[in-house]
Amino acid sequence: MSGIFKVGVVGGGVMGRGIAALVARKGLPVVIKEMNQELADKAKTEINRTFDDLLARGKADKMQAANWKSCVQVSDSMDALADADLVIEAVPENLELKKKIFKELDQVLQPWAIIASNTSSLSISAMAEATRRAERVAGLHFFNPVHRMSLVEIISGKQTSETTLSELAVFAQDIGKTAIQVKECPGFLVNRLLMPYLNGAAWLLTTTALKPTEIDQEAVANGWPMGPFQLLDMVVGLDVAAEVAKILYQAYGERAKPAPLTQVLVDLKRFGMKSESKAGFYGGEETVSEIIERTFPALPVAPETPAGGYERMMMGLVNEAFLCLEEGVASVNDIELGCRMGISFPGDGPLHWAQRRGLGNVLETLTKLHFEPSKLLRQLVAEARPVVEISDLDI
Repeated sequence: MSGIFKVGVVGGGVMGRGIAALVARKGLPVVIKEMNQELADKAKTEINRTFDDLLARGKADKMQAANWKSCVQVSDSMDALADADLVIEAVPENLELKKKIFKELDQVLQPWAIIASNTSSLSISAMAEATRRAERVAGLHFFNPVHRMSLVEIISGKQTSETTLSELAVFAQDIGKTAIQVKECPGFLVNRLLMPYLNGAAWLLTTTALKPTEIDQEAVANGWPMGPFQLLDMVVGLDVAAEVAKILYQAYGERAKPAPLTQVLVDLKRFGMKSESKAGFYGGEETVSEIIERTFPALPVAPETPAGGYERMMMGLVNEAFLCLEEGVASVNDIELGCRMGISFPGDGPLHWAQRRGLGNVLETLTKLHFEPSKLLRQLVAEARPVVEISDLDI
């Protein structure tokens, strides 16, 4: 057991409710704090509906559902979190808002309590600066949907203690999650690796004659459960992808330059399935091809095959994996595990993928496609060393 016996969640949106429901199903009391009582009650109603649905589908009995419901409290007051051992912040991706919440939490929580953020890309250290307990602040990034995605990223800030990281790792195990340890950087690990793949796909639509269906079909043929545009429409949301892309561009420069088409679609309120119209890269009264013709009429279009386009997307992801390893963001094992469990990467992971292709071939292809290859990759090729011992990591 982790020593965490009561959990608070600030924010009763989709992610906050998902985290709270998960904690309750493991028998731990959880308090959801919302901006006002109306929103708090709405969060409780939605969570109860989740439990009722499990009961209706035979996934729980009446006593279990009743027990889960009894574990969940809601409030519009920070004081309701005062005796929590861990509070997870799950509000929108706005750093100033999060810092304000962290400052308020620091004032009401017991000194030993951990404050964690479910942010997918913002600085943990910046949030910690708003408190007097930087060693007890960390990132605890769940993936959507919380009840299905087994992975959680535990992110250390500049002053996060090893004790805090260890307690969060045990807590993650207690609630049935697989944790990977990630050093703080913009996008952390999984989103940092996924975005070059998704952004690269969006760039293809305005720089080549490829269509979303062709690219999606190529990805599925190579082992992904769905293509990049299906993933953006159905899971990620174009608005979220556009916001993360801006953060990564600010941090990593030209290699992370956002594809302009994504922002065009966001401006048209085409966020994917969450949109009122359900439109994203697919759907809508106007097709993406028509939007491209109207918005980028003079853009030069290069010939490209679906296989060639897919290779460009994969090379961006793989190069970023080597950069993360080079920078000490995560270990080989956590990079591979994070990609398999967090983004359903086909096979063992991007580092294995690169090694099976031949690191020299990957370096040559990256150079040909005008990427700036990782120094670590160059070094491994120069020294004829593998990045991983395949036999150690095969599943």
